[in-house]
Amino acid sequence: MRVFQKQKKKGLSDFGKYIQPTPIILLINMLEDFTKPFLLSFRIFINVLADELVVVVLVSLAPLVFSVHVMFLGLLSSGIQASIFTTLVAAYIGKFMEGRH
Repeated sequence: MRVFQKQKKKGLSDFGKYIQPTPIILLINMLEDFTKPFLLSFRIFINVLADELVVVVLVSLAPLVFSVHVMFLGLLSSGIQASIFTTLVAAYIGKFMEGRH
């Protein structure tokens, strides 16, 4: 039994998804595939930046009260963002690999 099966090459027929349902939206469908990774990275960057700004503001207002609590809040926020990012990436990879097996 072969563990690895050779994938069938589709050639230009693989690009048929870009002209579905009409060839007019070819550019829009191509831009969608290029903007997904950019938007994911931009989203995670902005969320980390916002978290750091909240930490800076709270620690500058009351350094003794908020220091450790805000750091734990930052860890919680980072964990939530990492799980959201992982879920979105898995969904995009699953959508991309949908017709390839």
